[in-house]
Amino acid sequence: MMSNSNSSTTYTKPLNGLEFSVSSPGKVILHGEHSVVYGKLSVAASLGLRTKIHLFEIDCPNSIILKILPLDFEQVFDLNEIQTLLSNSLPMTSKTADFNWECSHILDHQAHLQVVEKVIGKLLENKNHPVDIKTNKAVKNLFYLLSAILGSTKVILTPLCITIDSELSMGAGTGSSASFSVALAALFIHYLKLKTLDLDNVSKEGFKFFRWDKRDLENETRFTARELEAVSDWAFCGEKLFHGTPSGLDNTVCTYGNLVKFRKNHSTTHLTVKTPFNLLLVNTNVSRETLKMVEGLAKLKTTFPHVVEHILDALEDLTVSALDAVKNIDNAAVSSDSEDLEKGFQEWNTLIQMNHSLLTSLGVSHEKLEEVMMILRRYGLVGKLTGAGGGGFAISILPPAYDPEEVIRVLKEHGFEVILTKLGGQGVRVD
Repeated sequence: MMSNSNSSTTYTKPLNGLEFSVSSPGKVILHGEHSVVYGKLSVAASLGLRTKIHLFEIDCPNSIILKILPLDFEQVFDLNEIQTLLSNSLPMTSKTADFNWECSHILDHQAHLQVVEKVIGKLLENKNHPVDIKTNKAVKNLFYLLSAILGSTKVILTPLCITIDSELSMGAGTGSSASFSVALAALFIHYLKLKTLDLDNVSKEGFKFFRWDKRDLENETRFTARELEAVSDWAFCGEKLFHGTPSGLDNTVCTYGNLVKFRKNHSTTHLTVKTPFNLLLVNTNVSRETLKMVEGLAKLKTTFPHVVEHILDALEDLTVSALDAVKNIDNAAVSSDSEDLEKGFQEWNTLIQMNHSLLTSLGVSHEKLEEVMMILRRYGLVGKLTGAGGGGFAISILPPAYDPEEVIRVLKEHGFEVILTKLGGQGVRVD
């Protein structure tokens, strides 16, 4: 018997009930922040820090128990109310017969969101304590994706417990919302797959035909290329709830992992690093003001258009050079060429330092970020801000065999939070 800590609800796991977990990484921008807004190249990479979601069926009639641990949120939802979301007609921008769970681009995002907000808003209002904005968006995102992905299918929801946890700090530039959206989309697609493997047609009458093929059946414990594409597309829809007009970079990195090359209005390119790098992720504990940083740079560009354009061009050239350095490092690591490995890290470190300096010249650093840079230099490391700047995180790539214990201790003494993690690891997965 299991009991949740915030209510009297008790439940058991039925024998042979469905149970699985998925997880998705966070991300950092390595090179190209801010310049990407102006059409320049950027490179982002996945982090070893992940959002984790555990789903299992329960013996608790008419209930979906949702726990979002980082937000200290727990609520029992009426399963019949949630089932109405799946029973409602999904709003389309095309014919219903053109839609199944793979066709996120056909769903009328805003119209469906309004339906979800109407149903879930009422359920959240029934709580004794007001729900904050972050929790409100997270819950609506979950039920938006659940109903959008499952709404055209023959799945009938059974009582469930869904527990969400994350190693990522929210709103600090490490892709926490994208990681959350990717993990949710993956959760419901995998749930759909396990529930409908044997059906001749997964779709309800009137919707586009779908049946799992043999390759899908052979991969019950991991996502196929086809499923990953759908995960990323649905996560992009989920990201709209958090950011309005996301670029698509974050959900791509969190879905596929490793490194991604991204340029505005161009297709993304996936890069594979065979040897993940060790990374120091340093939280300045200064809240980022992304809009303020972006607007400040836009004003600077208006005042000094030629000067700023030259800096943006330099950031583009630097990003291209950094990619070459990363490829050289990876090749040297695979071939165990210590001389080329050291040379590659020296080149990349120089570029990282230049990158931070160029961003500082654009006015997007912060005194706390500069304090981090000073401490890193004292211990033979270099670093740069990541994301919007003005606070948030700094990153430092560690050379092979570097022992970071002392620099971590000193950074913490100065009031910074420090996480030692991996850069360029696996994307979303079934755990």
